[in-house]
Amino acid sequence: MRPSSVVAVTDRPSVGPQARGRTLALLAIVCAALNLRLVVTALSPLLTTIGAEFGFTATVVGVFGTLPLVAFAVFGLITPAVMRRLGPEATAALSMLLAGAGQVMRSFAPDTGTLLALTGVALVGAALGNVVVPPLIKQYFPDRLAALSTVQMVAIHLGALFPPLVAIPLAEVAGWRVALGTWSVLALVAALLWTVQWRRSGGAPRAVVPSGGPALARPIWRVGMAWRMALLFGMVTWNVFTLFTWLPALLDDAGHSPALAGSLVSLMVGASLMFGLVAPVVTLRAANTFPIVALGLAGYGVGYLGVAVAPGYAVLWVLFLGLGTSLFVVVMTMINARSSTPQGAAALSGFVQGAGSGIALGGPLLFGLFNELTGGWTLSYAVIAGGSLAVALVVAYVERTPGRSRLRPSVRARSRRPLSRASTRERCGR
Repeated sequence: MRPSSVVAVTDRPSVGPQARGRTLALLAIVCAALNLRLVVTALSPLLTTIGAEFGFTATVVGVFGTLPLVAFAVFGLITPAVMRRLGPEATAALSMLLAGAGQVMRSFAPDTGTLLALTGVALVGAALGNVVVPPLIKQYFPDRLAALSTVQMVAIHLGALFPPLVAIPLAEVAGWRVALGTWSVLALVAALLWTVQWRRSGGAPRAVVPSGGPALARPIWRVGMAWRMALLFGMVTWNVFTLFTWLPALLDDAGHSPALAGSLVSLMVGASLMFGLVAPVVTLRAANTFPIVALGLAGYGVGYLGVAVAPGYAVLWVLFLGLGTSLFVVVMTMINARSSTPQGAAALSGFVQGAGSGIALGGPLLFGLFNELTGGWTLSYAVIAGGSLAVALVVAYVERTPGRSRLRPSVRARSRRPLSRASTRERCGR
């Protein structure tokens, strides 16, 4: 495969680590990351309660589970263009504003269609945030990628962990609308922080790829590594959102109470957080990423099998599922590990998350559809879970050596760099 990337731009102030603005940027990144899964996990434990009031079926629950992937697919591909137009900080502020507004408004939804539409608004914000946060980390903290990837991972998991834990108890006390709308505060705070950061940066659009700067040597969609990363991300996301959508229902069908089912979803996220704490460092240092991914896929396999055949030990099985869910952290870290510049991270992040989310669309919807068609979960487990894990295992084996797959500056761009005396002597000697 011929390597392709953008050139590292040395005259861009944010490429090098700087103290000014980094504290606020860190707070803004953390607040934004808290919202990237919260939009989904704040709703999923309440779908049974809301469905009883609005009267929708399991297929509609599958649509709610698929909706995040539609938003991530479409806006994952669009976000790099938005970033070039508005700049990364303004894009982050816009993403959090949409996420917060959508969450507030959907808590007042009078019917299923309105709830779907307003959830879509919130998910557009989360989709923009998914793509813009990795290049912002690359931009503000190029010297702390492992640490900031870990910070991002912890924030994403905390944002996913707490809503399922408190959703049912809060809904029993104050109603599902309060339980759903309360979380909008975090997104609105993140929007405020990114607005301040944008103003500090000058208030003008500053694209990740500066105007007049070099672009990709060839389109990102023509890079084989980008497609393999997108397929791996797609399979991981396929299972993450299938579990976010259906794990409460699977546990409820097994005889667990709705409150316990929501708590076990939180336990899965918490386990993913624990496993994911070391994932960025291990992934960035690994000469071969296959064992890391294979371990996570094995966790998925054991967890699915356990919930299917011995649901009474659900606490144990969700720990294994948490190990599998931590693969999301691994793949997100691989985006930065396989790019050399903020520009490359933006291009790869947008393509991998956009195309990968498109690939993952079928997971939650088909999992529920097969249940309706067969009256049980066996086909859903075998085809939707098992098939996706098999595909991920093959792709992980092919995409196992990060060094050979890394996006590098184009040959033309490298030729413009001044040569050192040693390099000149070496070339003359040849």
